[in-house]
Amino acid sequence: MDEFDTYPLINRELASEIKSLMPASPRVNDANKPVSMWTEKDRLRGYPEATAVVIFRTTGCSWYRFSSCSMCGYFNDISPNVSIDQLKRQIDSLAAFIGDIKVLKVFTSGSFLDPMEFPVNARNYFLEKISGKISKLLVESRTEYITRENLSEFKDSGIDTRIAIGLETANDDIMKNIINKGSTFGKYLNAAEVASKLSMELRTYLLFKPLFLSEKNAIADIIDSISKVSGLTDDVSVNPMNIQRNTLVEKYWKKGMYRPPRLWSIAKILLESRGNDCEVISYPTGGNSIRGAHNDAVDKKLLELIYTSSLEQKFEELEKYYDDTDHGNYDLYLDMENKMPVQHESATMKNRLVSSDQTI
Repeated sequence: MDEFDTYPLINRELASEIKSLMPASPRVNDANKPVSMWTEKDRLRGYPEATAVVIFRTTGCSWYRFSSCSMCGYFNDISPNVSIDQLKRQIDSLAAFIGDIKVLKVFTSGSFLDPMEFPVNARNYFLEKISGKISKLLVESRTEYITRENLSEFKDSGIDTRIAIGLETANDDIMKNIINKGSTFGKYLNAAEVASKLSMELRTYLLFKPLFLSEKNAIADIIDSISKVSGLTDDVSVNPMNIQRNTLVEKYWKKGMYRPPRLWSIAKILLESRGNDCEVISYPTGGNSIRGAHNDAVDKKLLELIYTSSLEQKFEELEKYYDDTDHGNYDLYLDMENKMPVQHESATMKNRLVSSDQTI
């Protein structure tokens, strides 16, 4: 028996392969400073506004100790040992960074609500430091840490808080045998119920185009997942694949056997998911880059419309651009790709074949 045999929610072979790609030991990073802090726009209070974002540096996701998700490279940013005092110094840096911004999104390389990753003493210090500064807060966590006890701390703080869950998909087969999330849709439903009973808002993250899914099937999975969480969540954030280092997705991408999704597909999802009982947004990380969502040709206008329509929840301009622009090749490719055993990156495959011919 190995370490995976005791965990029934995983595909042992998949989990083992993912773990084999991870660094043997974490890099030594400065644990006195967050991984990153920046400002962007989001609509956590029903309208676009400036939002501060922080990624605290921690010892990493609890799931990372078993394996990792097939697309997640956040373990690249962890530090093997992070003390409470170091977390407090990171919090102090954030408090100085916030300035007059009233909305804050908090991430770690795992779960902010995991007491092993972010101890309760440090979490309480965080709530004290932002009290009176922040009017709206979003924190992200795996489902197992979304408990009445953990959420009550935020209710008691008086800070209006939205809980974010990386569901990724409502399809348990995809979750287990492709994403390797170590979770289920049922666990998401339980967490959503906990948040609902405390009258707390929920944001649900869905992963668009996991490994081994054709883009056409990935679109169908996202639309199906949105319909299943609609009414349970205040909004859904569609996260198109962004290829991160030392991951299984990167391995297949480098071989030319995976292509990130197209911006046309994100537009299609946003347009077709209107009418659900939740807002649907998408802020593509790395949009128009080779590691992020991109069309065959750079389309700055389409990417801009995806952002603005998500922020404003007005889709008329995006719909007009989608309808008026010729994307026949895109529709054809989706159908062709869906019939292929491997959803490859054609340009990379071509370059590899040319390179192989030259060496023969």
